[in-house]
Amino acid sequence: MMYKAILVDDEALIREAISENIPWEELGFELIASCENGRQAKERMKETAPDLLLTDIYMPYVDGLELARFVHENYPDTKTVIISGYDEFEYAKQAVRYQVMEYILKPITPSELMEVLLRVKACLDEKCAKTKTLKKLRGAYVSNRPFLQGRFLNSLLRGNERLDGLEERMDELDISLPGCFFNTAIVEGDDLYPFLDQYKNVREDLALFAICNITQELIKRRGLGTAFQNMEEMTVVIFCSESEDKFAKEIEEALGEVQQTIRELLSIETTIGVGQSVSDIRRLHQSYETAREVMEQKFLMGGGQILRWELAKKQAGGISIDVPKWAGRVVQAVKEGKEEEIASIIRRFAQEIRESHANRNRSIIYMQNLLLSVIGSANLMKDKENAVVQEEKEFLNRIYEYDHLTDMAVDVIAICGHISGLLNEQRESYGKKLALAALDYIKENYMNTEVNLNSVCTHLAISTSYFSTLFKSCTGETFIEALTKRRMEEAKRLLENTSMKTYEVAGEVGFSDPHYFSIAFKKATGRTPTEYAKEKRKG
Repeated sequence: MMYKAILVDDEALIREAISENIPWEELGFELIASCENGRQAKERMKETAPDLLLTDIYMPYVDGLELARFVHENYPDTKTVIISGYDEFEYAKQAVRYQVMEYILKPITPSELMEVLLRVKACLDEKCAKTKTLKKLRGAYVSNRPFLQGRFLNSLLRGNERLDGLEERMDELDISLPGCFFNTAIVEGDDLYPFLDQYKNVREDLALFAICNITQELIKRRGLGTAFQNMEEMTVVIFCSESEDKFAKEIEEALGEVQQTIRELLSIETTIGVGQSVSDIRRLHQSYETAREVMEQKFLMGGGQILRWELAKKQAGGISIDVPKWAGRVVQAVKEGKEEEIASIIRRFAQEIRESHANRNRSIIYMQNLLLSVIGSANLMKDKENAVVQEEKEFLNRIYEYDHLTDMAVDVIAICGHISGLLNEQRESYGKKLALAALDYIKENYMNTEVNLNSVCTHLAISTSYFSTLFKSCTGETFIEALTKRRMEEAKRLLENTSMKTYEVAGEVGFSDPHYFSIAFKKATGRTPTEYAKEKRKG
C-alpha cells in the first residue's frame, strides 16, 4: 500500500533535495505535493488528505506549528513530522500538543530522514492492520452470524428441544457433535474495555461476538465441538468426544488456548466455567446448568480462571460464617479508629466467605449483615448518622452489581472507615465540650480544698478514667495539672497585690496545708511564696 505525503518548506533547495534524494516509492510513499508555505499546503490537503505531512516550522503566511494544529484539528489520521532548525523547548512543547509524531532538527541526512519515514510507515501499517481487523470482525458479525444454529443450541441447552428427531434437525442446521461424551463451558470476558478502547464507535456486542468467533474457530479446529452465543450474548461451548479418558485433558488444553488467544488478539481476560460431563446429548441441558452454577464461583474467586464443576462439587456445602463475631471485631476497630485494622478484618472476613464456597446471594447477605451490624453499633449523632444512612442506601442499591466479592469488600471497608472518622470527630467535639466544662468548674471552685478528680467527675457525671483520657487529649495536661496551674496563678496575684501571709494565700487558693502550698508554689515558680512576694511587692 502506498501512503500519500506532502512536503512543506519555504526553501526551494531543501524541497528539491528532499524530493529528489529520497526513494519515496521504495519506502512506501507517494509525494503528491511539494509546497513552499503552509497556506499552499492547506489548499492542497483540501483536495487530497495526505497520510503524512513533512513540514518546516518557520515559513511565511502559515508557519509549521499553525499547520500542525490545522492538521490535528481537521485531519486526525494524518501523521505530522516537523523538520526544523529551531531547537527550542516552546516549539517542541507545542508540537507535542498537536500530536506531532517526530520533531527533528536540521541538517538531516537522507539516511536519517529515510529512517524517520520507515517509522512513520510502520505506524501507518499498524493502524491500517487494525482497521482491516475491525472491518473483518464487523463483516463477520453482520453477515456470518449463525442465527438459526444459535437459536437451536440455546433451546437444546435450556432443555426445550423435542428429543425425537433431534439428529435430523441438527443435520438440517449443519450442526455436528459426534461422540459419546459431552460437556459444556461458558466463556465470559472479565473486562471488555481494553479491546473497546482501541477503536472508536465500537459497541460491546462486537467484543462479545469477537470472543465467540475466536472460541468457535479454535474449538472447531480441534474437532471438539462448537461454540455460539446464548441469549445473554455469553459464549457457550459444547464439547464432544469419543474417548472419556482423554476428554477432560482435551477440554483443558482447548480452553487454555482459548484464553491465551483472546488475551493476545483482543487484550481481554476471560473466566471460563466448565460443567459436568454427560454421556448422552439429550442431557446437555444438565451439563449447562452445572456450568452456570460454576460461573457463580467467579464472584468469590475472581476472574481470569478456568472454574471446574468437579472442584466446585467437592467444595460445596462448606462451613457457615459467624457474622456477629466478625462484626464485633470490625466494630471494635471502628470505635478505636484503627483504619488498617478495619481493612484487614474485612479482607479476612471476605476470605472466609470465599473459603466457605457460599453462593453469590449468600455471600452478599453475609457482607450486608456485617455492614448493618457496624452501622447499628456506631451510636452516631443525628447529622452524622444521616450521612451514613445515605451511604448505606447507595450501597444496598448497587449490591447486586458487583462482579467480585473483592469489589464489595472494598466498598464496605470505605464505609466503615468513614464511620470511624465520624466517630473520631464526634469524640473530639464531645471532648472539647467536656474539657471546657471542667475548666469552668476549676475557675469557679479552685479555692475549695475538696476539689479533685472525683469531684469534677461527679459534677460532670462521667467516669474518672474516661474523663482523664478526654481531658488530657483536648488540653494536653491532666486535670490536677490544670487545677494546680489555676491555683498558682491566683496565688501569684494575691502575693503581688495584697499583704496577705503565706498561710492565708494558701487557704484562699484551695490548699489546707500551707507547707504543701509552699512546696507546690516553689515547684511552679522556682521561688518560695515569701521570696516571690518580696520581689514583686518591692517592684
